[in-house]
Amino acid sequence: CLALLTFSLGFRLGVALVPPAAAVRPSGHRLPQAVLLVLTSPGVSLFLAVLVERELLEAPAGLGESWQRFLGVLGQGLLQDHLHGAFLSPLLTLGAYPCWLLLWNVLFWK
Repeated sequence: CLALLTFSLGFRLGVALVPPAAAVRPSGHRLPQAVLLVLTSPGVSLFLAVLVERELLEAPAGLGESWQRFLGVLGQGLLQDHLHGAFLSPLLTLGAYPCWLLLWNVLFWK
């Protein structure tokens, strides 16, 4: 469904959400699955993307500078949504984040 809007966004969300969805089971060892869910959360994925972007530019940044850039990226996304009607922030908020939260529900199912 997301590929109809933007192929690259649909591909990125598919790569980020399908492996954890396939790996999470309500039985077995829950700690590795919980670590996988934390690493694939939307916020951590965006923070890691900021770190990788700085590494690819060959200008590595410390955690403090990366955190400031992460907050700047969030602010730019909200500003673009408000000013230009960009749909990335509402799409991630209404689509990807609830799916990620449902994976936590599946993990701790009794």
